[in-house]
Amino acid sequence: MAAAQTAPSSPRTPTPAGTYAKATTETPTRPSPAPCAHPRRPPPAARRPPPATKIHAKAPQLQKKTSLKKNYLFGYDAHLIVTRDAEHDVVLLHDGTPNPDVLPVLVLDVALDKPGHRPAYNGVKILNRMQNRGYKPGFLAGDRAYNNSEPDEWQLPIRAMGYKPVYDYRADQLGKQAETDGAILVEGRWYCPSMPEPLINATIDLHAERIDQETWVRLIGARRGYRVMPKENADGYQRMMCPAEAGKAQCPLKPHTLGRGIHLPLVDPEPSPAGPFKVCRQRTITVSPETGAKHWQAVEYGGPEWQKIYFRLRNSVEGYNGYAKNPLAEGIEAAGSRRIRGIAAQTILLAFQLAHANRRKIKNWLETLALGGERPRRRTHHRRKTKDRGAWTPTGHLMPAA
Repeated sequence: MAAAQTAPSSPRTPTPAGTYAKATTETPTRPSPAPCAHPRRPPPAARRPPPATKIHAKAPQLQKKTSLKKNYLFGYDAHLIVTRDAEHDVVLLHDGTPNPDVLPVLVLDVALDKPGHRPAYNGVKILNRMQNRGYKPGFLAGDRAYNNSEPDEWQLPIRAMGYKPVYDYRADQLGKQAETDGAILVEGRWYCPSMPEPLINATIDLHAERIDQETWVRLIGARRGYRVMPKENADGYQRMMCPAEAGKAQCPLKPHTLGRGIHLPLVDPEPSPAGPFKVCRQRTITVSPETGAKHWQAVEYGGPEWQKIYFRLRNSVEGYNGYAKNPLAEGIEAAGSRRIRGIAAQTILLAFQLAHANRRKIKNWLETLALGGERPRRRTHHRRKTKDRGAWTPTGHLMPAA
């Protein structure tokens, strides 16, 4: 539960002071009667003064200074580990029932802490607990609070456990991120030092509106021919092969790689007084785990595989949050569902609530399966068919041509 923040109440505006003006009217008079001992009383209209007319004039509203203080509510951050099959979507079988081999999204572990406090520490802690219980590592995605931590606290420990991170980046982390032996790290992957500048800065140019979305998709795909290919991995030290040596490109510095066909990009190395980079002189180089550790990830940023894995994992986390926050079920966001003080007691009660949410998910999933030839007890939830949103880009989806 994150600390909830309420907007400051709107300032009270003083009631406008009304101004009053008295207006008089002329009353017509009759000719004076003949004098007598008892003069005639004047008509009623002449006896009474004319009524005053009230006029309301709005005064300009006074601006009241508002306090910069905001009201905060006490709460905790819940760090959840959610399991999801990143390789397969939930595809229905021919009879319209779910595939029993694709399990529902479930929470495997949880940790509570102060809001925004030690995200890397809490993430590594629950991943260690999962490893001790025998869970196998795989792809790992999360929000930017984790991958913006120090490499010694998050990136290096999870890679040592065997996890393959998949990240998104802030706008100031795009483009070239690190360099070693001439190879450059661009948005999480190692590439040839002679990769053209438009390919290096494709995402930066997209955010700056120097290129359109369709051009960005094409440039991201063109990066593959310049990627330094990984080989064996020993104790975290990765052997990387030049793309020309790996048969992905052609380079004049290595004549035996020329003449392979126009479908392979032709590298144009920039002359240097110091000579070619080490990655260009040798067949392979060795990259230490600490080099570029903060931004390195297991798949190419923005590519089809990255989109498939990252969004499946992130959407599963967000979907489970909404599922467990349902006020008609567990309602984990409501403080009234855990009326007890202390982080230890809150953690225990939250664990019971998440276990109940898992049980509810498993029960609903089992009731939609057709096991043993029997008819499912529950109808499968079919999503509405939506229009094709087109290819994803960091600035929105590229709509398909009509």
